[in-house]
Amino acid sequence: MNTRPLRAVFLEPKPLNTHIYSRYALPRLGTVLLATILRDRGWEAQVFVEEVADISFDQVLRADLVGISTTTSTAPRAYALSREIRESGIPVVLGGSHVTFLPEEGLEHADMVIRGEGEDPILALARHFEEGDDLGNVPGLSWRAGDHTFHNSLPGKPVDLDVLPAPDLSLIHGYIRGGSVANRFIPIQTTRGCPYDCDFCSVTVMFGRNLRKRSPENIIKELVAYRDLSTSFFFCDDNFTADRNHAREICSLIIESGLDITWTTQVRLEVARDRNLVDLMRRAGCRTVCIGFESVNQKALDECGKSQSLDEMFSAAGTFRRAGIDIHGMFILGFDSDQPRDLNATLRFAKRAPVATAQFLILTPLPGTRLLRRLTEEDRIFLSNWSLYDGHHVVFTPRNLNPRKLQKKQLRSHWRFYSWPRSLANLVKLKFKRTAVYIYARRVNAHWKRQNRFYLKALKLLSRNGFLAVSADLKSRFPDIRQAMEKARISSRA
Repeated sequence: MNTRPLRAVFLEPKPLNTHIYSRYALPRLGTVLLATILRDRGWEAQVFVEEVADISFDQVLRADLVGISTTTSTAPRAYALSREIRESGIPVVLGGSHVTFLPEEGLEHADMVIRGEGEDPILALARHFEEGDDLGNVPGLSWRAGDHTFHNSLPGKPVDLDVLPAPDLSLIHGYIRGGSVANRFIPIQTTRGCPYDCDFCSVTVMFGRNLRKRSPENIIKELVAYRDLSTSFFFCDDNFTADRNHAREICSLIIESGLDITWTTQVRLEVARDRNLVDLMRRAGCRTVCIGFESVNQKALDECGKSQSLDEMFSAAGTFRRAGIDIHGMFILGFDSDQPRDLNATLRFAKRAPVATAQFLILTPLPGTRLLRRLTEEDRIFLSNWSLYDGHHVVFTPRNLNPRKLQKKQLRSHWRFYSWPRSLANLVKLKFKRTAVYIYARRVNAHWKRQNRFYLKALKLLSRNGFLAVSADLKSRFPDIRQAMEKARISSRA
């Protein structure tokens, strides 16, 4: 009698295009957590994160179940992997934000789709493979039987984060090398959900507006467990300080535990009003915060539901600088109220405010967001190739901006923020790590332009003509481009 454990392989595909974080192979925790849950249940489980190491198809083809994570920009790669694996007779389940909102699309490429959070569904799905339990008992599962498609109800309540095991990063092939992690940062989750509800964000739809928190004691245990692999951590919450008391408890315990670590996290600028907490974060090891400033155009901020002002942005930047915490400023270009002068003003703010590093991304209508619904209703989306939905490509027509000019502004914003004079200024100040980041950012920008020459050529012709007799190369790269050109009605002004 064969009593071998069942095998599960989880895959995190890489996006097809270079992006701003290409150098920093920081795995998302979803696939690792699901693999850990099945491993603790007695399965053989492993994870391949393509940005960390190549997928071993020898291992994949020995699996009893393959799970593939999807974001919108990685969906085309996820679908290609799913089709190839499914043709080998191995069941494939897709999960993640993209297929949560587009399960019917996911089922065109895979056997099953898990919508929403995956922890409870993966246990129920395990029982199906172990005992033949009915798929109808798997919460959040979408699946097909014959000509019928079924969408099971989502779990009755959100998962309690404190009952989950700590994700075992050793399950990721190639992530731990020689006793340390391949990327110096280790991801740690302290909360899920977000009480805010920005127009362009799908987090609240995916995880809810009620903030769920892990106990500070559990978080400290995880930090201690991984301290020998790295002393640099990334608290990967959407907003680490959404509950300031919870953040305060974590920082206090880090200090009391004597943990000599440094960490980065994402916050909203409102936390700068609590200077005691900002100082506590610094003493607990916080060295960089990522802040979504988005824009200096107040109309754009109001448009997307971001309740902040330009004065608050300058004030917050100054508070973090005085505390000794660097800021990674995150900006979005292409809101409907944006004019060219607003994009220039946003760049000037980033250069003048004490922002150490910055990203300038293009507003992107992701599935699940109000933004996508609105732009779809207004028939303003001209590219539906999901691989381009990564914040680096214009895929819709803004009200007051030519798409090609918006794309050029995005590229130039990076060139000018990470200019050679600013790079040399950092070098003169002996800020070697920051100088290296500046040089890296320029290289990414140059590589992106080479990689996307067909896309940039299409935008140029679109702007001139409003339609395009597409070359064979462009057709092969963007099969929906002709329809896009005819649909967009972009202004002929170059």
